[in-house]
Amino acid sequence: MARRKKKNAVTLILLLLALAGLIGFYLWYSNRTPAQEEKKEDSTLVLSKIDTEEVSTLHYIYQDTDLTLTKEGDLWKSETDKQRPINQDRIKSMLGVIDEITATRVVAESPEKLADFGLDAPTSILVATLADGSSVTLQIGNKVNAGNGYYALVNDDKKVYLLADTYGSGLQYTDTDITKTADNRTIEAANIRHISVDNRDSEDLELLYDEKNTLDNSGSAMFPWVILKPYSQGYTADSSAVSTLQEKYTTFDYIKCVEYQPKDLSKYGLDKPMSIISLDYLEARTEKLDKPEKNPDTGEEVTEKTYYDPKSYKIEVGNLDESNNYYVMIDGDNSVYTIDKDAIDNMIQVDAFTLLNKFVAIPNIDMVDKIDINIDGTAYTMSMERTNDKNDKGEAEVKTNYFYNGKAVEEEVFKDVYQIMIAAKYDAPIKEAVATDGVAPHLTITFHLHDENKTTLTASYLPYDDSFYIIDNGETRFFADRRKIDSIVKAVTEFKKTEK
Repeated sequence: MARRKKKNAVTLILLLLALAGLIGFYLWYSNRTPAQEEKKEDSTLVLSKIDTEEVSTLHYIYQDTDLTLTKEGDLWKSETDKQRPINQDRIKSMLGVIDEITATRVVAESPEKLADFGLDAPTSILVATLADGSSVTLQIGNKVNAGNGYYALVNDDKKVYLLADTYGSGLQYTDTDITKTADNRTIEAANIRHISVDNRDSEDLELLYDEKNTLDNSGSAMFPWVILKPYSQGYTADSSAVSTLQEKYTTFDYIKCVEYQPKDLSKYGLDKPMSIISLDYLEARTEKLDKPEKNPDTGEEVTEKTYYDPKSYKIEVGNLDESNNYYVMIDGDNSVYTIDKDAIDNMIQVDAFTLLNKFVAIPNIDMVDKIDINIDGTAYTMSMERTNDKNDKGEAEVKTNYFYNGKAVEEEVFKDVYQIMIAAKYDAPIKEAVATDGVAPHLTITFHLHDENKTTLTASYLPYDDSFYIIDNGETRFFADRRKIDSIVKAVTEFKKTEK
């Protein structure tokens, strides 16, 4: 009886110890750290490691891209087209993919069907050849459906590996991704000297900065800008309006490269461009002088000088893409790029009339010798005679005498009438052709200037309706406000001091 009790006690103790052991294992298992877990087989396999500075050649294949690049100095260049602009950052990224190749695990040893992994026709292939002749080859297959990563082959060991996402996504650059997008161009507005916009379906625009502008209707170099198009003859432009326009041509920001050396320009609308934008401008260049010089005006020492080099820039504008940006090509560049629609529209959709110096003729009176006026066939003349004289202090001065139809008149009256005459303006464009054959001008004014070219400024005003006259100064493109022209006629015929 005592022996049985003793045996039961031992059994109970053993059971309690077993239970304590199970509880302890449970607590350990529940609170174990990742480091205490069973290691997965081949959780990190280093398959290749190279010094990318030693890579001399890269052969890259992805979709329609099959490109061999060689390193020349610090730059990567296309082996077959040295002039092709290469996006160096993309190449650095690809080298970053291949500098060390590690696999998560081996998926298959020498599989019979590479097609099961997308490796019979790899999505991407990158071969890096080093200066010593050794090479590393990485071939990317399918993306794994369950979980992350890509199937891959590395070199020639016949094993299929599972690689992290970065290896697959890092080798998905298209041909245009590898082509460097054109450098954005910034032009100083005030340095633009010539603007030309040839539009396929609307009026062209052309403006020229000419300090010796013979068309300047002020006769005193007030308006150096000339509007050459869309008009058949040139007109002076309003300098302030042109200054605002120049700002629209200062920045060319390219969004992306669409195709390098395109074979079919028609799909971009560039076989027959919608617009061609051409600019001539000056680019500042500052150089230090070998020997300091003195500024002749201030006497200060000058150690550097700024020179202005003539430059030109031209782009062709095609259709809009799916993102509503324009396709463009830069003169001298073999790629198609995209650029913001609003930026281009501001350059090509310009109303020339808004740029016009609206005064028909506004010569400085000191530049005028004589004015011939014809009103419905009756001739009138206003003239000035200038003589060199001396004032009361014995100082040289020019004395001017004023005449109306050959008779001397008061300066104040003459200048009052003159101010009314030069107030005639281009008030509105003529948008549809008007017949002027056989229509006699109501008023014709000719200013005779005593500049070096003996310039004459002539304009006629033809009756049109109750609101406007047609201005004829070699072509009929504009209307003049009837009230203003009638005021000129009244001032000339009455020739008296204006009532204030």
